[in-house]
Amino acid sequence: MSAILKTLFSAGVLLTASASAHAYQTEIIYNKKGEAAFELRVFGPQDGPYGNIGPSAFDVDENGRRKIRAALERWAEILILPPNYRPGVVHLGTFAAPGASASSDPWLMAGDPVAVSMLQAALFNALSPEDYDSPHGIINIGLMPFDTAPVNPSQLPLTGQADYNGVIFHELAHALGLGNVVADRNGPGTGTPQFAPFLNRWAAGLRDDNGNPARPEQNILCTPCSHPYDAQAFDLRKDQGYFTGQHVQEVLGDAMPGVPVSILTFHDNPAAGIDTDYMSHSELRNSLMSHQRYRNYTNFMEAEIAVMQDLGLQIDRRNFYGYSVYGDDVTLFNQNGFFARNAEGTAYLPGQYNTATQGLGLHIYGQRNTITQAADLLGAGPGGIGVRVDGSENTLIIPASTRIHAQGWVGRGLQFSYGRNHTIVQQGEVRAEGEDGVAALFDFGNNARGNQDGYHGSWQWFSPLENKPLGYVPQILQGALIKDYHLAGLLSGKKAAIQISSNAQVENINIMQGARIQGDILSDYSTRQNNGELFVTHVNFGQKADEQGRATLEADPDFRLRYDGNIQGADNLAVVIAGGESSLSGQHQLHGLRVDAGATLSGNSSYAINPEGNFSNHGTLSPGNSFGQMTIQGDFAQAPEGRVLIEADTRQNDRIEVQGLAQLAGELKLQLQPDWYADGWSLNQNMVFQATQTQGGFDLLTASLNSPSLSVHVNNAGWSVSRQAAAYSPYAGNPNAGAVGRSLEQASTDNQRPLASVYQALDFSAADGSEIGDALNQLSAGAYGAQLAASLRREQLVSEQLRQRPGLGKDGWQTFIQPFGGRYHWQLSSNDVDHRSQTYGVVFGAEHRAAGSDWSLGAHATANEQSLNIDAPYQAKSTLTGLGAGVHALYRADAREGWQGLAQVRMGLEQGKLNRRIAFSDYQANPKSDWTGHTFAAGLQTAYSWPLGEAGSIGPVLALDYLRYSRPGLREEGDAGSRLQLDSTRAHSLQASLGLAVSQVWELKQGRRLQAGVSASWEQALLGRKQTQYAQFEASPQTGFDGRYARVDSHALALRAGLTLQSSERLRLGVSAGTRLLGNSRADISGNVSLNWAF
Repeated sequence: MSAILKTLFSAGVLLTASASAHAYQTEIIYNKKGEAAFELRVFGPQDGPYGNIGPSAFDVDENGRRKIRAALERWAEILILPPNYRPGVVHLGTFAAPGASASSDPWLMAGDPVAVSMLQAALFNALSPEDYDSPHGIINIGLMPFDTAPVNPSQLPLTGQADYNGVIFHELAHALGLGNVVADRNGPGTGTPQFAPFLNRWAAGLRDDNGNPARPEQNILCTPCSHPYDAQAFDLRKDQGYFTGQHVQEVLGDAMPGVPVSILTFHDNPAAGIDTDYMSHSELRNSLMSHQRYRNYTNFMEAEIAVMQDLGLQIDRRNFYGYSVYGDDVTLFNQNGFFARNAEGTAYLPGQYNTATQGLGLHIYGQRNTITQAADLLGAGPGGIGVRVDGSENTLIIPASTRIHAQGWVGRGLQFSYGRNHTIVQQGEVRAEGEDGVAALFDFGNNARGNQDGYHGSWQWFSPLENKPLGYVPQILQGALIKDYHLAGLLSGKKAAIQISSNAQVENINIMQGARIQGDILSDYSTRQNNGELFVTHVNFGQKADEQGRATLEADPDFRLRYDGNIQGADNLAVVIAGGESSLSGQHQLHGLRVDAGATLSGNSSYAINPEGNFSNHGTLSPGNSFGQMTIQGDFAQAPEGRVLIEADTRQNDRIEVQGLAQLAGELKLQLQPDWYADGWSLNQNMVFQATQTQGGFDLLTASLNSPSLSVHVNNAGWSVSRQAAAYSPYAGNPNAGAVGRSLEQASTDNQRPLASVYQALDFSAADGSEIGDALNQLSAGAYGAQLAASLRREQLVSEQLRQRPGLGKDGWQTFIQPFGGRYHWQLSSNDVDHRSQTYGVVFGAEHRAAGSDWSLGAHATANEQSLNIDAPYQAKSTLTGLGAGVHALYRADAREGWQGLAQVRMGLEQGKLNRRIAFSDYQANPKSDWTGHTFAAGLQTAYSWPLGEAGSIGPVLALDYLRYSRPGLREEGDAGSRLQLDSTRAHSLQASLGLAVSQVWELKQGRRLQAGVSASWEQALLGRKQTQYAQFEASPQTGFDGRYARVDSHALALRAGLTLQSSERLRLGVSAGTRLLGNSRADISGNVSLNWAF
């Protein structure tokens, strides 16, 4: 190929070189799949020529090596390599002049009149083996103020120096085919641009102002060009040329005819002359691939990647871009999502995260658009962005169902990078939780060329090479980057939830109901208006949203938010607590803070306030999220309608410290929290509010205490608490509960302290005292009163089994076994303890009657198990195991007429366990105990029978039963505040009964006999039915009380019926059942079966 074609082809310095025999260094550049994409040969000054301009002037340092490698790796990731691909060869060298470039010789492939670059040809597998002896592309590094920061995947330039990575990425695009074949027909500098005798793919896609394509050797017309008018020329007198192709049109649609190009140095200033790179750049606004003086991209826009596709490179564009809006005044409900791609690169995998480097879910380039992002954008690749917005006056709407995630390193959920007066309405979730992730970034970034060539921002414009008047700011920068950010969804970022750069103004951030923020809110913006005042960003908490999700000026009383991040922007951020309740806990640096009337600010925070602003309270200020502290470094003012609300107990309290002037008015209110307050406890005002200097004072000191038993008093210095003399006993529902209440009332402070948790629960129970009565019952020993009554009733039941056992009219020995059971439900007066009991057991024994004697003498034993449920409010359960043994005597047990009699004596043991459940107010405990008790029983019964008919009898029955029960003193286990220590208990019971018994016998076949009997008797307790139990709180032995509890029924009507079958001379079987009526207990029933065997 001719030298002139080589010269014309490249936008950079076109160089050719053969493989040198010198010892250059070689690196293989791989893509993410591990495929080799490029062979990079690095030439130092000692390595000989790397191109046709001689050897390198200097070595590329390690910083440069990293940045160049990163740019090559980025292209390697973007490009799809063909099968059996051999890496293209790229030489890297240096030259001692300003600038940087990359180039590649033109190459004509067989049968194609349109040229490609040699590096393109390598990517098409169109080269022969000998073509790999020479480089396919050359990177030339000159003397530029390149950045030295670590490699970073940010899509914005991060330093004020030339972005090394971005510059090389740009230059490599030239080597990959984005460059023109134009030269001055009459020689360099003559202003006579003309296309070469052939076109390359870039030139073939160019169109002039009138939409006409380029032709070989065609003259180019432009305002500063020297060509005379020619109707056949490539007409760029309006400088409205563009590049187009199938893929470009897919991206741009009707927004613009193609990717714009320019032949002028400055598009709006033809007098500045011709750009002698001759339309070798994309001139999309601020593009990295442009030749503009200001570029705030580090990668290509989607339309520019589409250009590379139209140049013939194989790229899965959707792996890097979800959707782009280049038009203006578009209203779009965007259902295009962004996800991982399938293996073929033909479709998304919904719900799976895309991991491409610098992936972008949605790009809004145009102006005055309203875009509703209705599909998820899920990215997790380095430098990924959910939504990037440029242009001006765009509105982005994120519905509640939408997720925008940028979870990779340096991820950005939302990035607004240019323009003015944008609006965000967010109800969905935005996350950037990877390393250095920012959920919402408002930042113009820096200039990829270096800020010395130009710098833009809100009300900021610097371009030394453009001839503009002092103070000139283009209209697109005259205003805040963000007009309103309406936040009612989740916003989460690891580095920051919101970050505002030093060049981006934001007017309002409106945080509304439904918002959740994780991460800091940071602002570096510090720009003054013409009047000298700082531009301020209002961070508004608690405004009501309208139907469209935008903040109104109306406060939202239902707003609730807890935010534990830092809000830092001393020259810019002014927080307004507009409505509801906001809890801020962090280190805040603010221009100012205002709490509006009706709103509440709480949390643990320090506030450093700019001297130009202040901290003012018109609503409620309440430190902590329970107890906490607010520190205000700066001036504080409370309006007459403002209130400081302080929570306190005996150990801690909220505190506000003003390190500056405090101008005071309004109310200081103390809100006492549940605790044990000794009578006379006090708190000084200076313990809750302190200031370096004060002006005025609080108009009103108040207090609130929600207690049925405590009172709070306000004085000039602070507050004090007193306990009523009769704090608890008036609420008792019975004398036993009253005794507990009085013992607590009369306890000294020292004796109260061990019971602090109980006092706290009582003092902060329902304010009307309605919970205290039940609480006193639970704290009493009432459960043990019920247990005592149940134990006595159990022993009575055992004695009844012996009295009711039918005798066997036969001399000699007989044995018996008699299983039995019984249950009852005691429902007594309010002073006693309702409970339910179930008993199961067995009585067994043997007895002997001598020949000719009326007396039978015997011995017996019993074993039983009793379960006890004690009803509310006492709420306890007990299990009682009884064992006993005794002797008995029967007189004429089987006689049908005349006298009969029974005498019995029994001793026993009881193994008892009891678990109480105490639950009132916020106090809960489960005291428990166990013990071994003792029982003694003795009884007499006599009866007289008259014959009734041929086989019946009737007659009176008189019985007397004595019981003695003893339980040792015991100490409960459990919470120290409520466990009891009980004195030992000894209970006696003497019960007499008088009744009538009727029986009938039927003689059956084979010598069998059936006997039925019924009886009714009146039972009367002869001793007092009440038992006194003394108990004291184990943790405070001086705090004790007596309780009197029913131990037995005072009287009852006992009814019983039984049936006995004499099946043989030796064997008798029986069954009986009974109940007790008209007594204190209800549902008192019992029964047994019996077996007697004579031998």
